[in-house]
Amino acid sequence: MKRLDEHGQMILIAGFIIGIGIVVLTVMLNNIIYASNTASESSIETNVFDYSNVVDTTIEAYEKAYANSGQPYNDTAFNAYMADYSERMVKSYSLSGFIFTLDTGPMQDAYFTENGLADGNDDWIVIERVNNTDSFLLDKLNKSILGNKSNKFVIEVNNQSGTIWSASVFNSNGTIALNVSNQSTIIGNYTSSNSTGFINITGNQIDGLPVTPFCFPDNVTGQKYSITFINGSQAMGTFCLKGNLTNGDPFYIERVEVVNSTIKLNKNDHLEINVTIPIILPRGHV
Repeated sequence: MKRLDEHGQMILIAGFIIGIGIVVLTVMLNNIIYASNTASESSIETNVFDYSNVVDTTIEAYEKAYANSGQPYNDTAFNAYMADYSERMVKSYSLSGFIFTLDTGPMQDAYFTENGLADGNDDWIVIERVNNTDSFLLDKLNKSILGNKSNKFVIEVNNQSGTIWSASVFNSNGTIALNVSNQSTIIGNYTSSNSTGFINITGNQIDGLPVTPFCFPDNVTGQKYSITFINGSQAMGTFCLKGNLTNGDPFYIERVEVVNSTIKLNKNDHLEINVTIPIILPRGHV
């Protein structure tokens, strides 16, 4: 009987040891899983940071390259600046084990969409919380791209009550036409005589020649307003806006051309980033 008691105690001790072992293994396994998840999340955060950083610095580089290319624009100077930037980025990221690649597409005339491309956002707010607009220019409007009267490009100036001034631009039998109105009346109908595609909204000029005033300042002075482009894929050219926001800060927005840039970032033969982004030159400053 005493021998049976000893066997029972041994079985009990062995079971106790096995139970402790299971608990220890479970804790260790949980720690391993936690450490793996933490490392994975850390890698994701790093990738997000790398993506944001490389896109921002590349956009800024394109803008500086364009600014430093001189006036008139010098393609050789622009390409030399971007080649130097790309070489520096290759060296910088190689220290972290990344392979950086930058492919620059050709310069393109910009549509009046949000990103400058034909398939970009058609209806978008160019600037809001505006107190004063000193200069508003449209230039090099492409007649072959410009929509007709039923599919026109529209500029709207809106305050909290609605539209206080608007202009419709369209192709009328091979001539650039401009119809302007305010909240209640039609201000005037205009045409581009020389068809150079230059319209100075704040300076009351078409193709450099004075016209009956568009009455832009008359309708917006003293207002807090936004400027919106509608149906932007139906117009191609350049535009420039300059003035002050309601907080007193100046703003300057200019769009000349757009370029598609493809950025790749590889590490250990694994593609971390591969993105093609439209870069507007120069970029708007607010």
